[in-house]
Amino acid sequence: MCGIAGIIGLKAVASQDIIRKMTAAISHRGPDAEGLYSEGETMFGHCRLSIIDLSNGANQPFYDQENRYVIVFNGEIYNYKEVRAMLDYHWKTSSDTEVILAAYMKWGKDCLQYLNGMFALAIWDKQAEELFIARDRIGVKPFYYHHTDNLFIFASEVRSIMKSGLVKKELDRQSVCEYLTSMSVKTPRTIIKDVFQLKPGEYGFYKGGKLTKSTYWRMDEHFDAQVGKWSYEQVRQKVRELFEASIRNRMVSDVKVGAFLSGGIDSSSVVAAMSSYSGKPVETFSIVFNEKEYDESEYSRMIAEKYNTKHTEFVLNPHDLITNMPDFIASMDSPTVDGINTYMVSKLVAKTGIKVVLTGIGGDELFAGYTNFKRWKDYKKFKPLFSNVFAKLAIKVLKPFVKHRAITKISDFQSRRGGDLESFYNSGRSIFLADEIQKLFQEPVEMTKKNWLDLDSENIRRFPLFSQFSIAELTNYTLDVLLKDTDQMSMAWALEVREPFFDYKLVEFLMSVPDVYKQDNKTPKKLLVDAMGDMLPPEIVYRPKKGFAFPWDYWLRNELKTYCEESIIKLSERRIFRREHMLDLWRKFQAGDKTVTWMHIWAFVVLERWMTENHMDEIL
Repeated sequence: MCGIAGIIGLKAVASQDIIRKMTAAISHRGPDAEGLYSEGETMFGHCRLSIIDLSNGANQPFYDQENRYVIVFNGEIYNYKEVRAMLDYHWKTSSDTEVILAAYMKWGKDCLQYLNGMFALAIWDKQAEELFIARDRIGVKPFYYHHTDNLFIFASEVRSIMKSGLVKKELDRQSVCEYLTSMSVKTPRTIIKDVFQLKPGEYGFYKGGKLTKSTYWRMDEHFDAQVGKWSYEQVRQKVRELFEASIRNRMVSDVKVGAFLSGGIDSSSVVAAMSSYSGKPVETFSIVFNEKEYDESEYSRMIAEKYNTKHTEFVLNPHDLITNMPDFIASMDSPTVDGINTYMVSKLVAKTGIKVVLTGIGGDELFAGYTNFKRWKDYKKFKPLFSNVFAKLAIKVLKPFVKHRAITKISDFQSRRGGDLESFYNSGRSIFLADEIQKLFQEPVEMTKKNWLDLDSENIRRFPLFSQFSIAELTNYTLDVLLKDTDQMSMAWALEVREPFFDYKLVEFLMSVPDVYKQDNKTPKKLLVDAMGDMLPPEIVYRPKKGFAFPWDYWLRNELKTYCEESIIKLSERRIFRREHMLDLWRKFQAGDKTVTWMHIWAFVVLERWMTENHMDEIL
């Protein structure tokens, strides 16, 4: 796991100081080694977190033996040993980096079809004067870039590109709206104008000032109708097989591998499977709270005891949060509503000396763990009733009197035009809805365009309803919030997080599994639970669902109240916002108005603190 940066199009003499600044901006991602490549108008920078082949010979930028190709790479290739066995090559290291380079030399862009892992990479062909770039299938690792006719800049973080001084420091106003709507800016845009990101499963070539991009993998192109004919037992066994293979792959490391453990079904499944393949007790880590309604230590301890893990608990309270807030904001590459939980647990784990952990994120998205999966299916079943004129009239009448967020969202969905899934998903996942965004700004603003993957396409309609919703999750909230937060907040502490549920082979298979196999009225995430068999105690499976969350509602009205109020007052005074409307939302939240949630408030707080930290005062 590392940080990468590069510039194509500047004279090397002029750009050496620039690339060093870019690399320094992301040095937290790789404190073990730093490297630089400079030749002609091409510059690469790299900072390394050593996980596989710890020798200096595996440092980057890395060159082939003929010195024609040079690569910088962020991530891990879990099947690198299998790919290595396919290649007739004179190896000088045991690293996965060299495997990628040798694979590219043999297969060109088709090398991506052989790689199973999380990655963002760039390979420069000196002879052809051509740059090859790529991002992994699910989008676990980020690849940001800026492109003009004669200049191409890329990096693992937006802040690295901004440190080049070659991109104007200007917020993208539509992206600000996206952040307030969706908790984060949607791929392929970023919060900064003219800085973009590769989409999951996308690659490109840059040559002669021109960038061409293509896809090598799309989530909506892997429907297998034959899976619908499988028996439940066949599906269950296949899920167990794919999940265990994913766990084994993600335990490949030359340093110790631990695990986040919340005590829920997903993280417990990860720890249970890890324990089957580890010769030593797995090191597990949990955050616990003094607020009992949020504390899950009873369940995490149960799994830790069952599998004899080396378990560490970190007690977190509001004082810790306030104390760490300045560093958290400084570590934030772009504003996000949901990142501080990962930041805090990563900081605590990194202090133990662990460099790699596995996490259970992805289980809800793939095994229909959210309530919105059932709501989506119910909507499709009762669509004629939901859409008739009487239902719309009833919501319109109720809305002024029933002060609850659910009524507001139903009303928003009914007012949207366009296809079913995209409208349903966006209404359900939005923090601020379209009409609420317009009320926040002094002048009318352009709202988010359609998702980069058309959720209402014929391709997606082939999939079972739960899988349709999974695709919506994986290409929106999962990609732009969960994965982005996991990357930037864990790498702030040079901690590599691996997500076993996001192995693309497991994802492909689950997308074709019938809905009836994934959910019933008794067992949450039935297919996953049955696949794990007796590895999960009933107390874990049937306990109340809490998730890996902080008690925000309480904290924002009590210990964090002053911190939030100061931020919102300052944000409201920026010229693009309507001051009184923003302050009114704060007053309503404090009064317990159910139409205003903690996420509305926290979105304001983070945006203001991030803008101040990054000196955006003169822009808004």
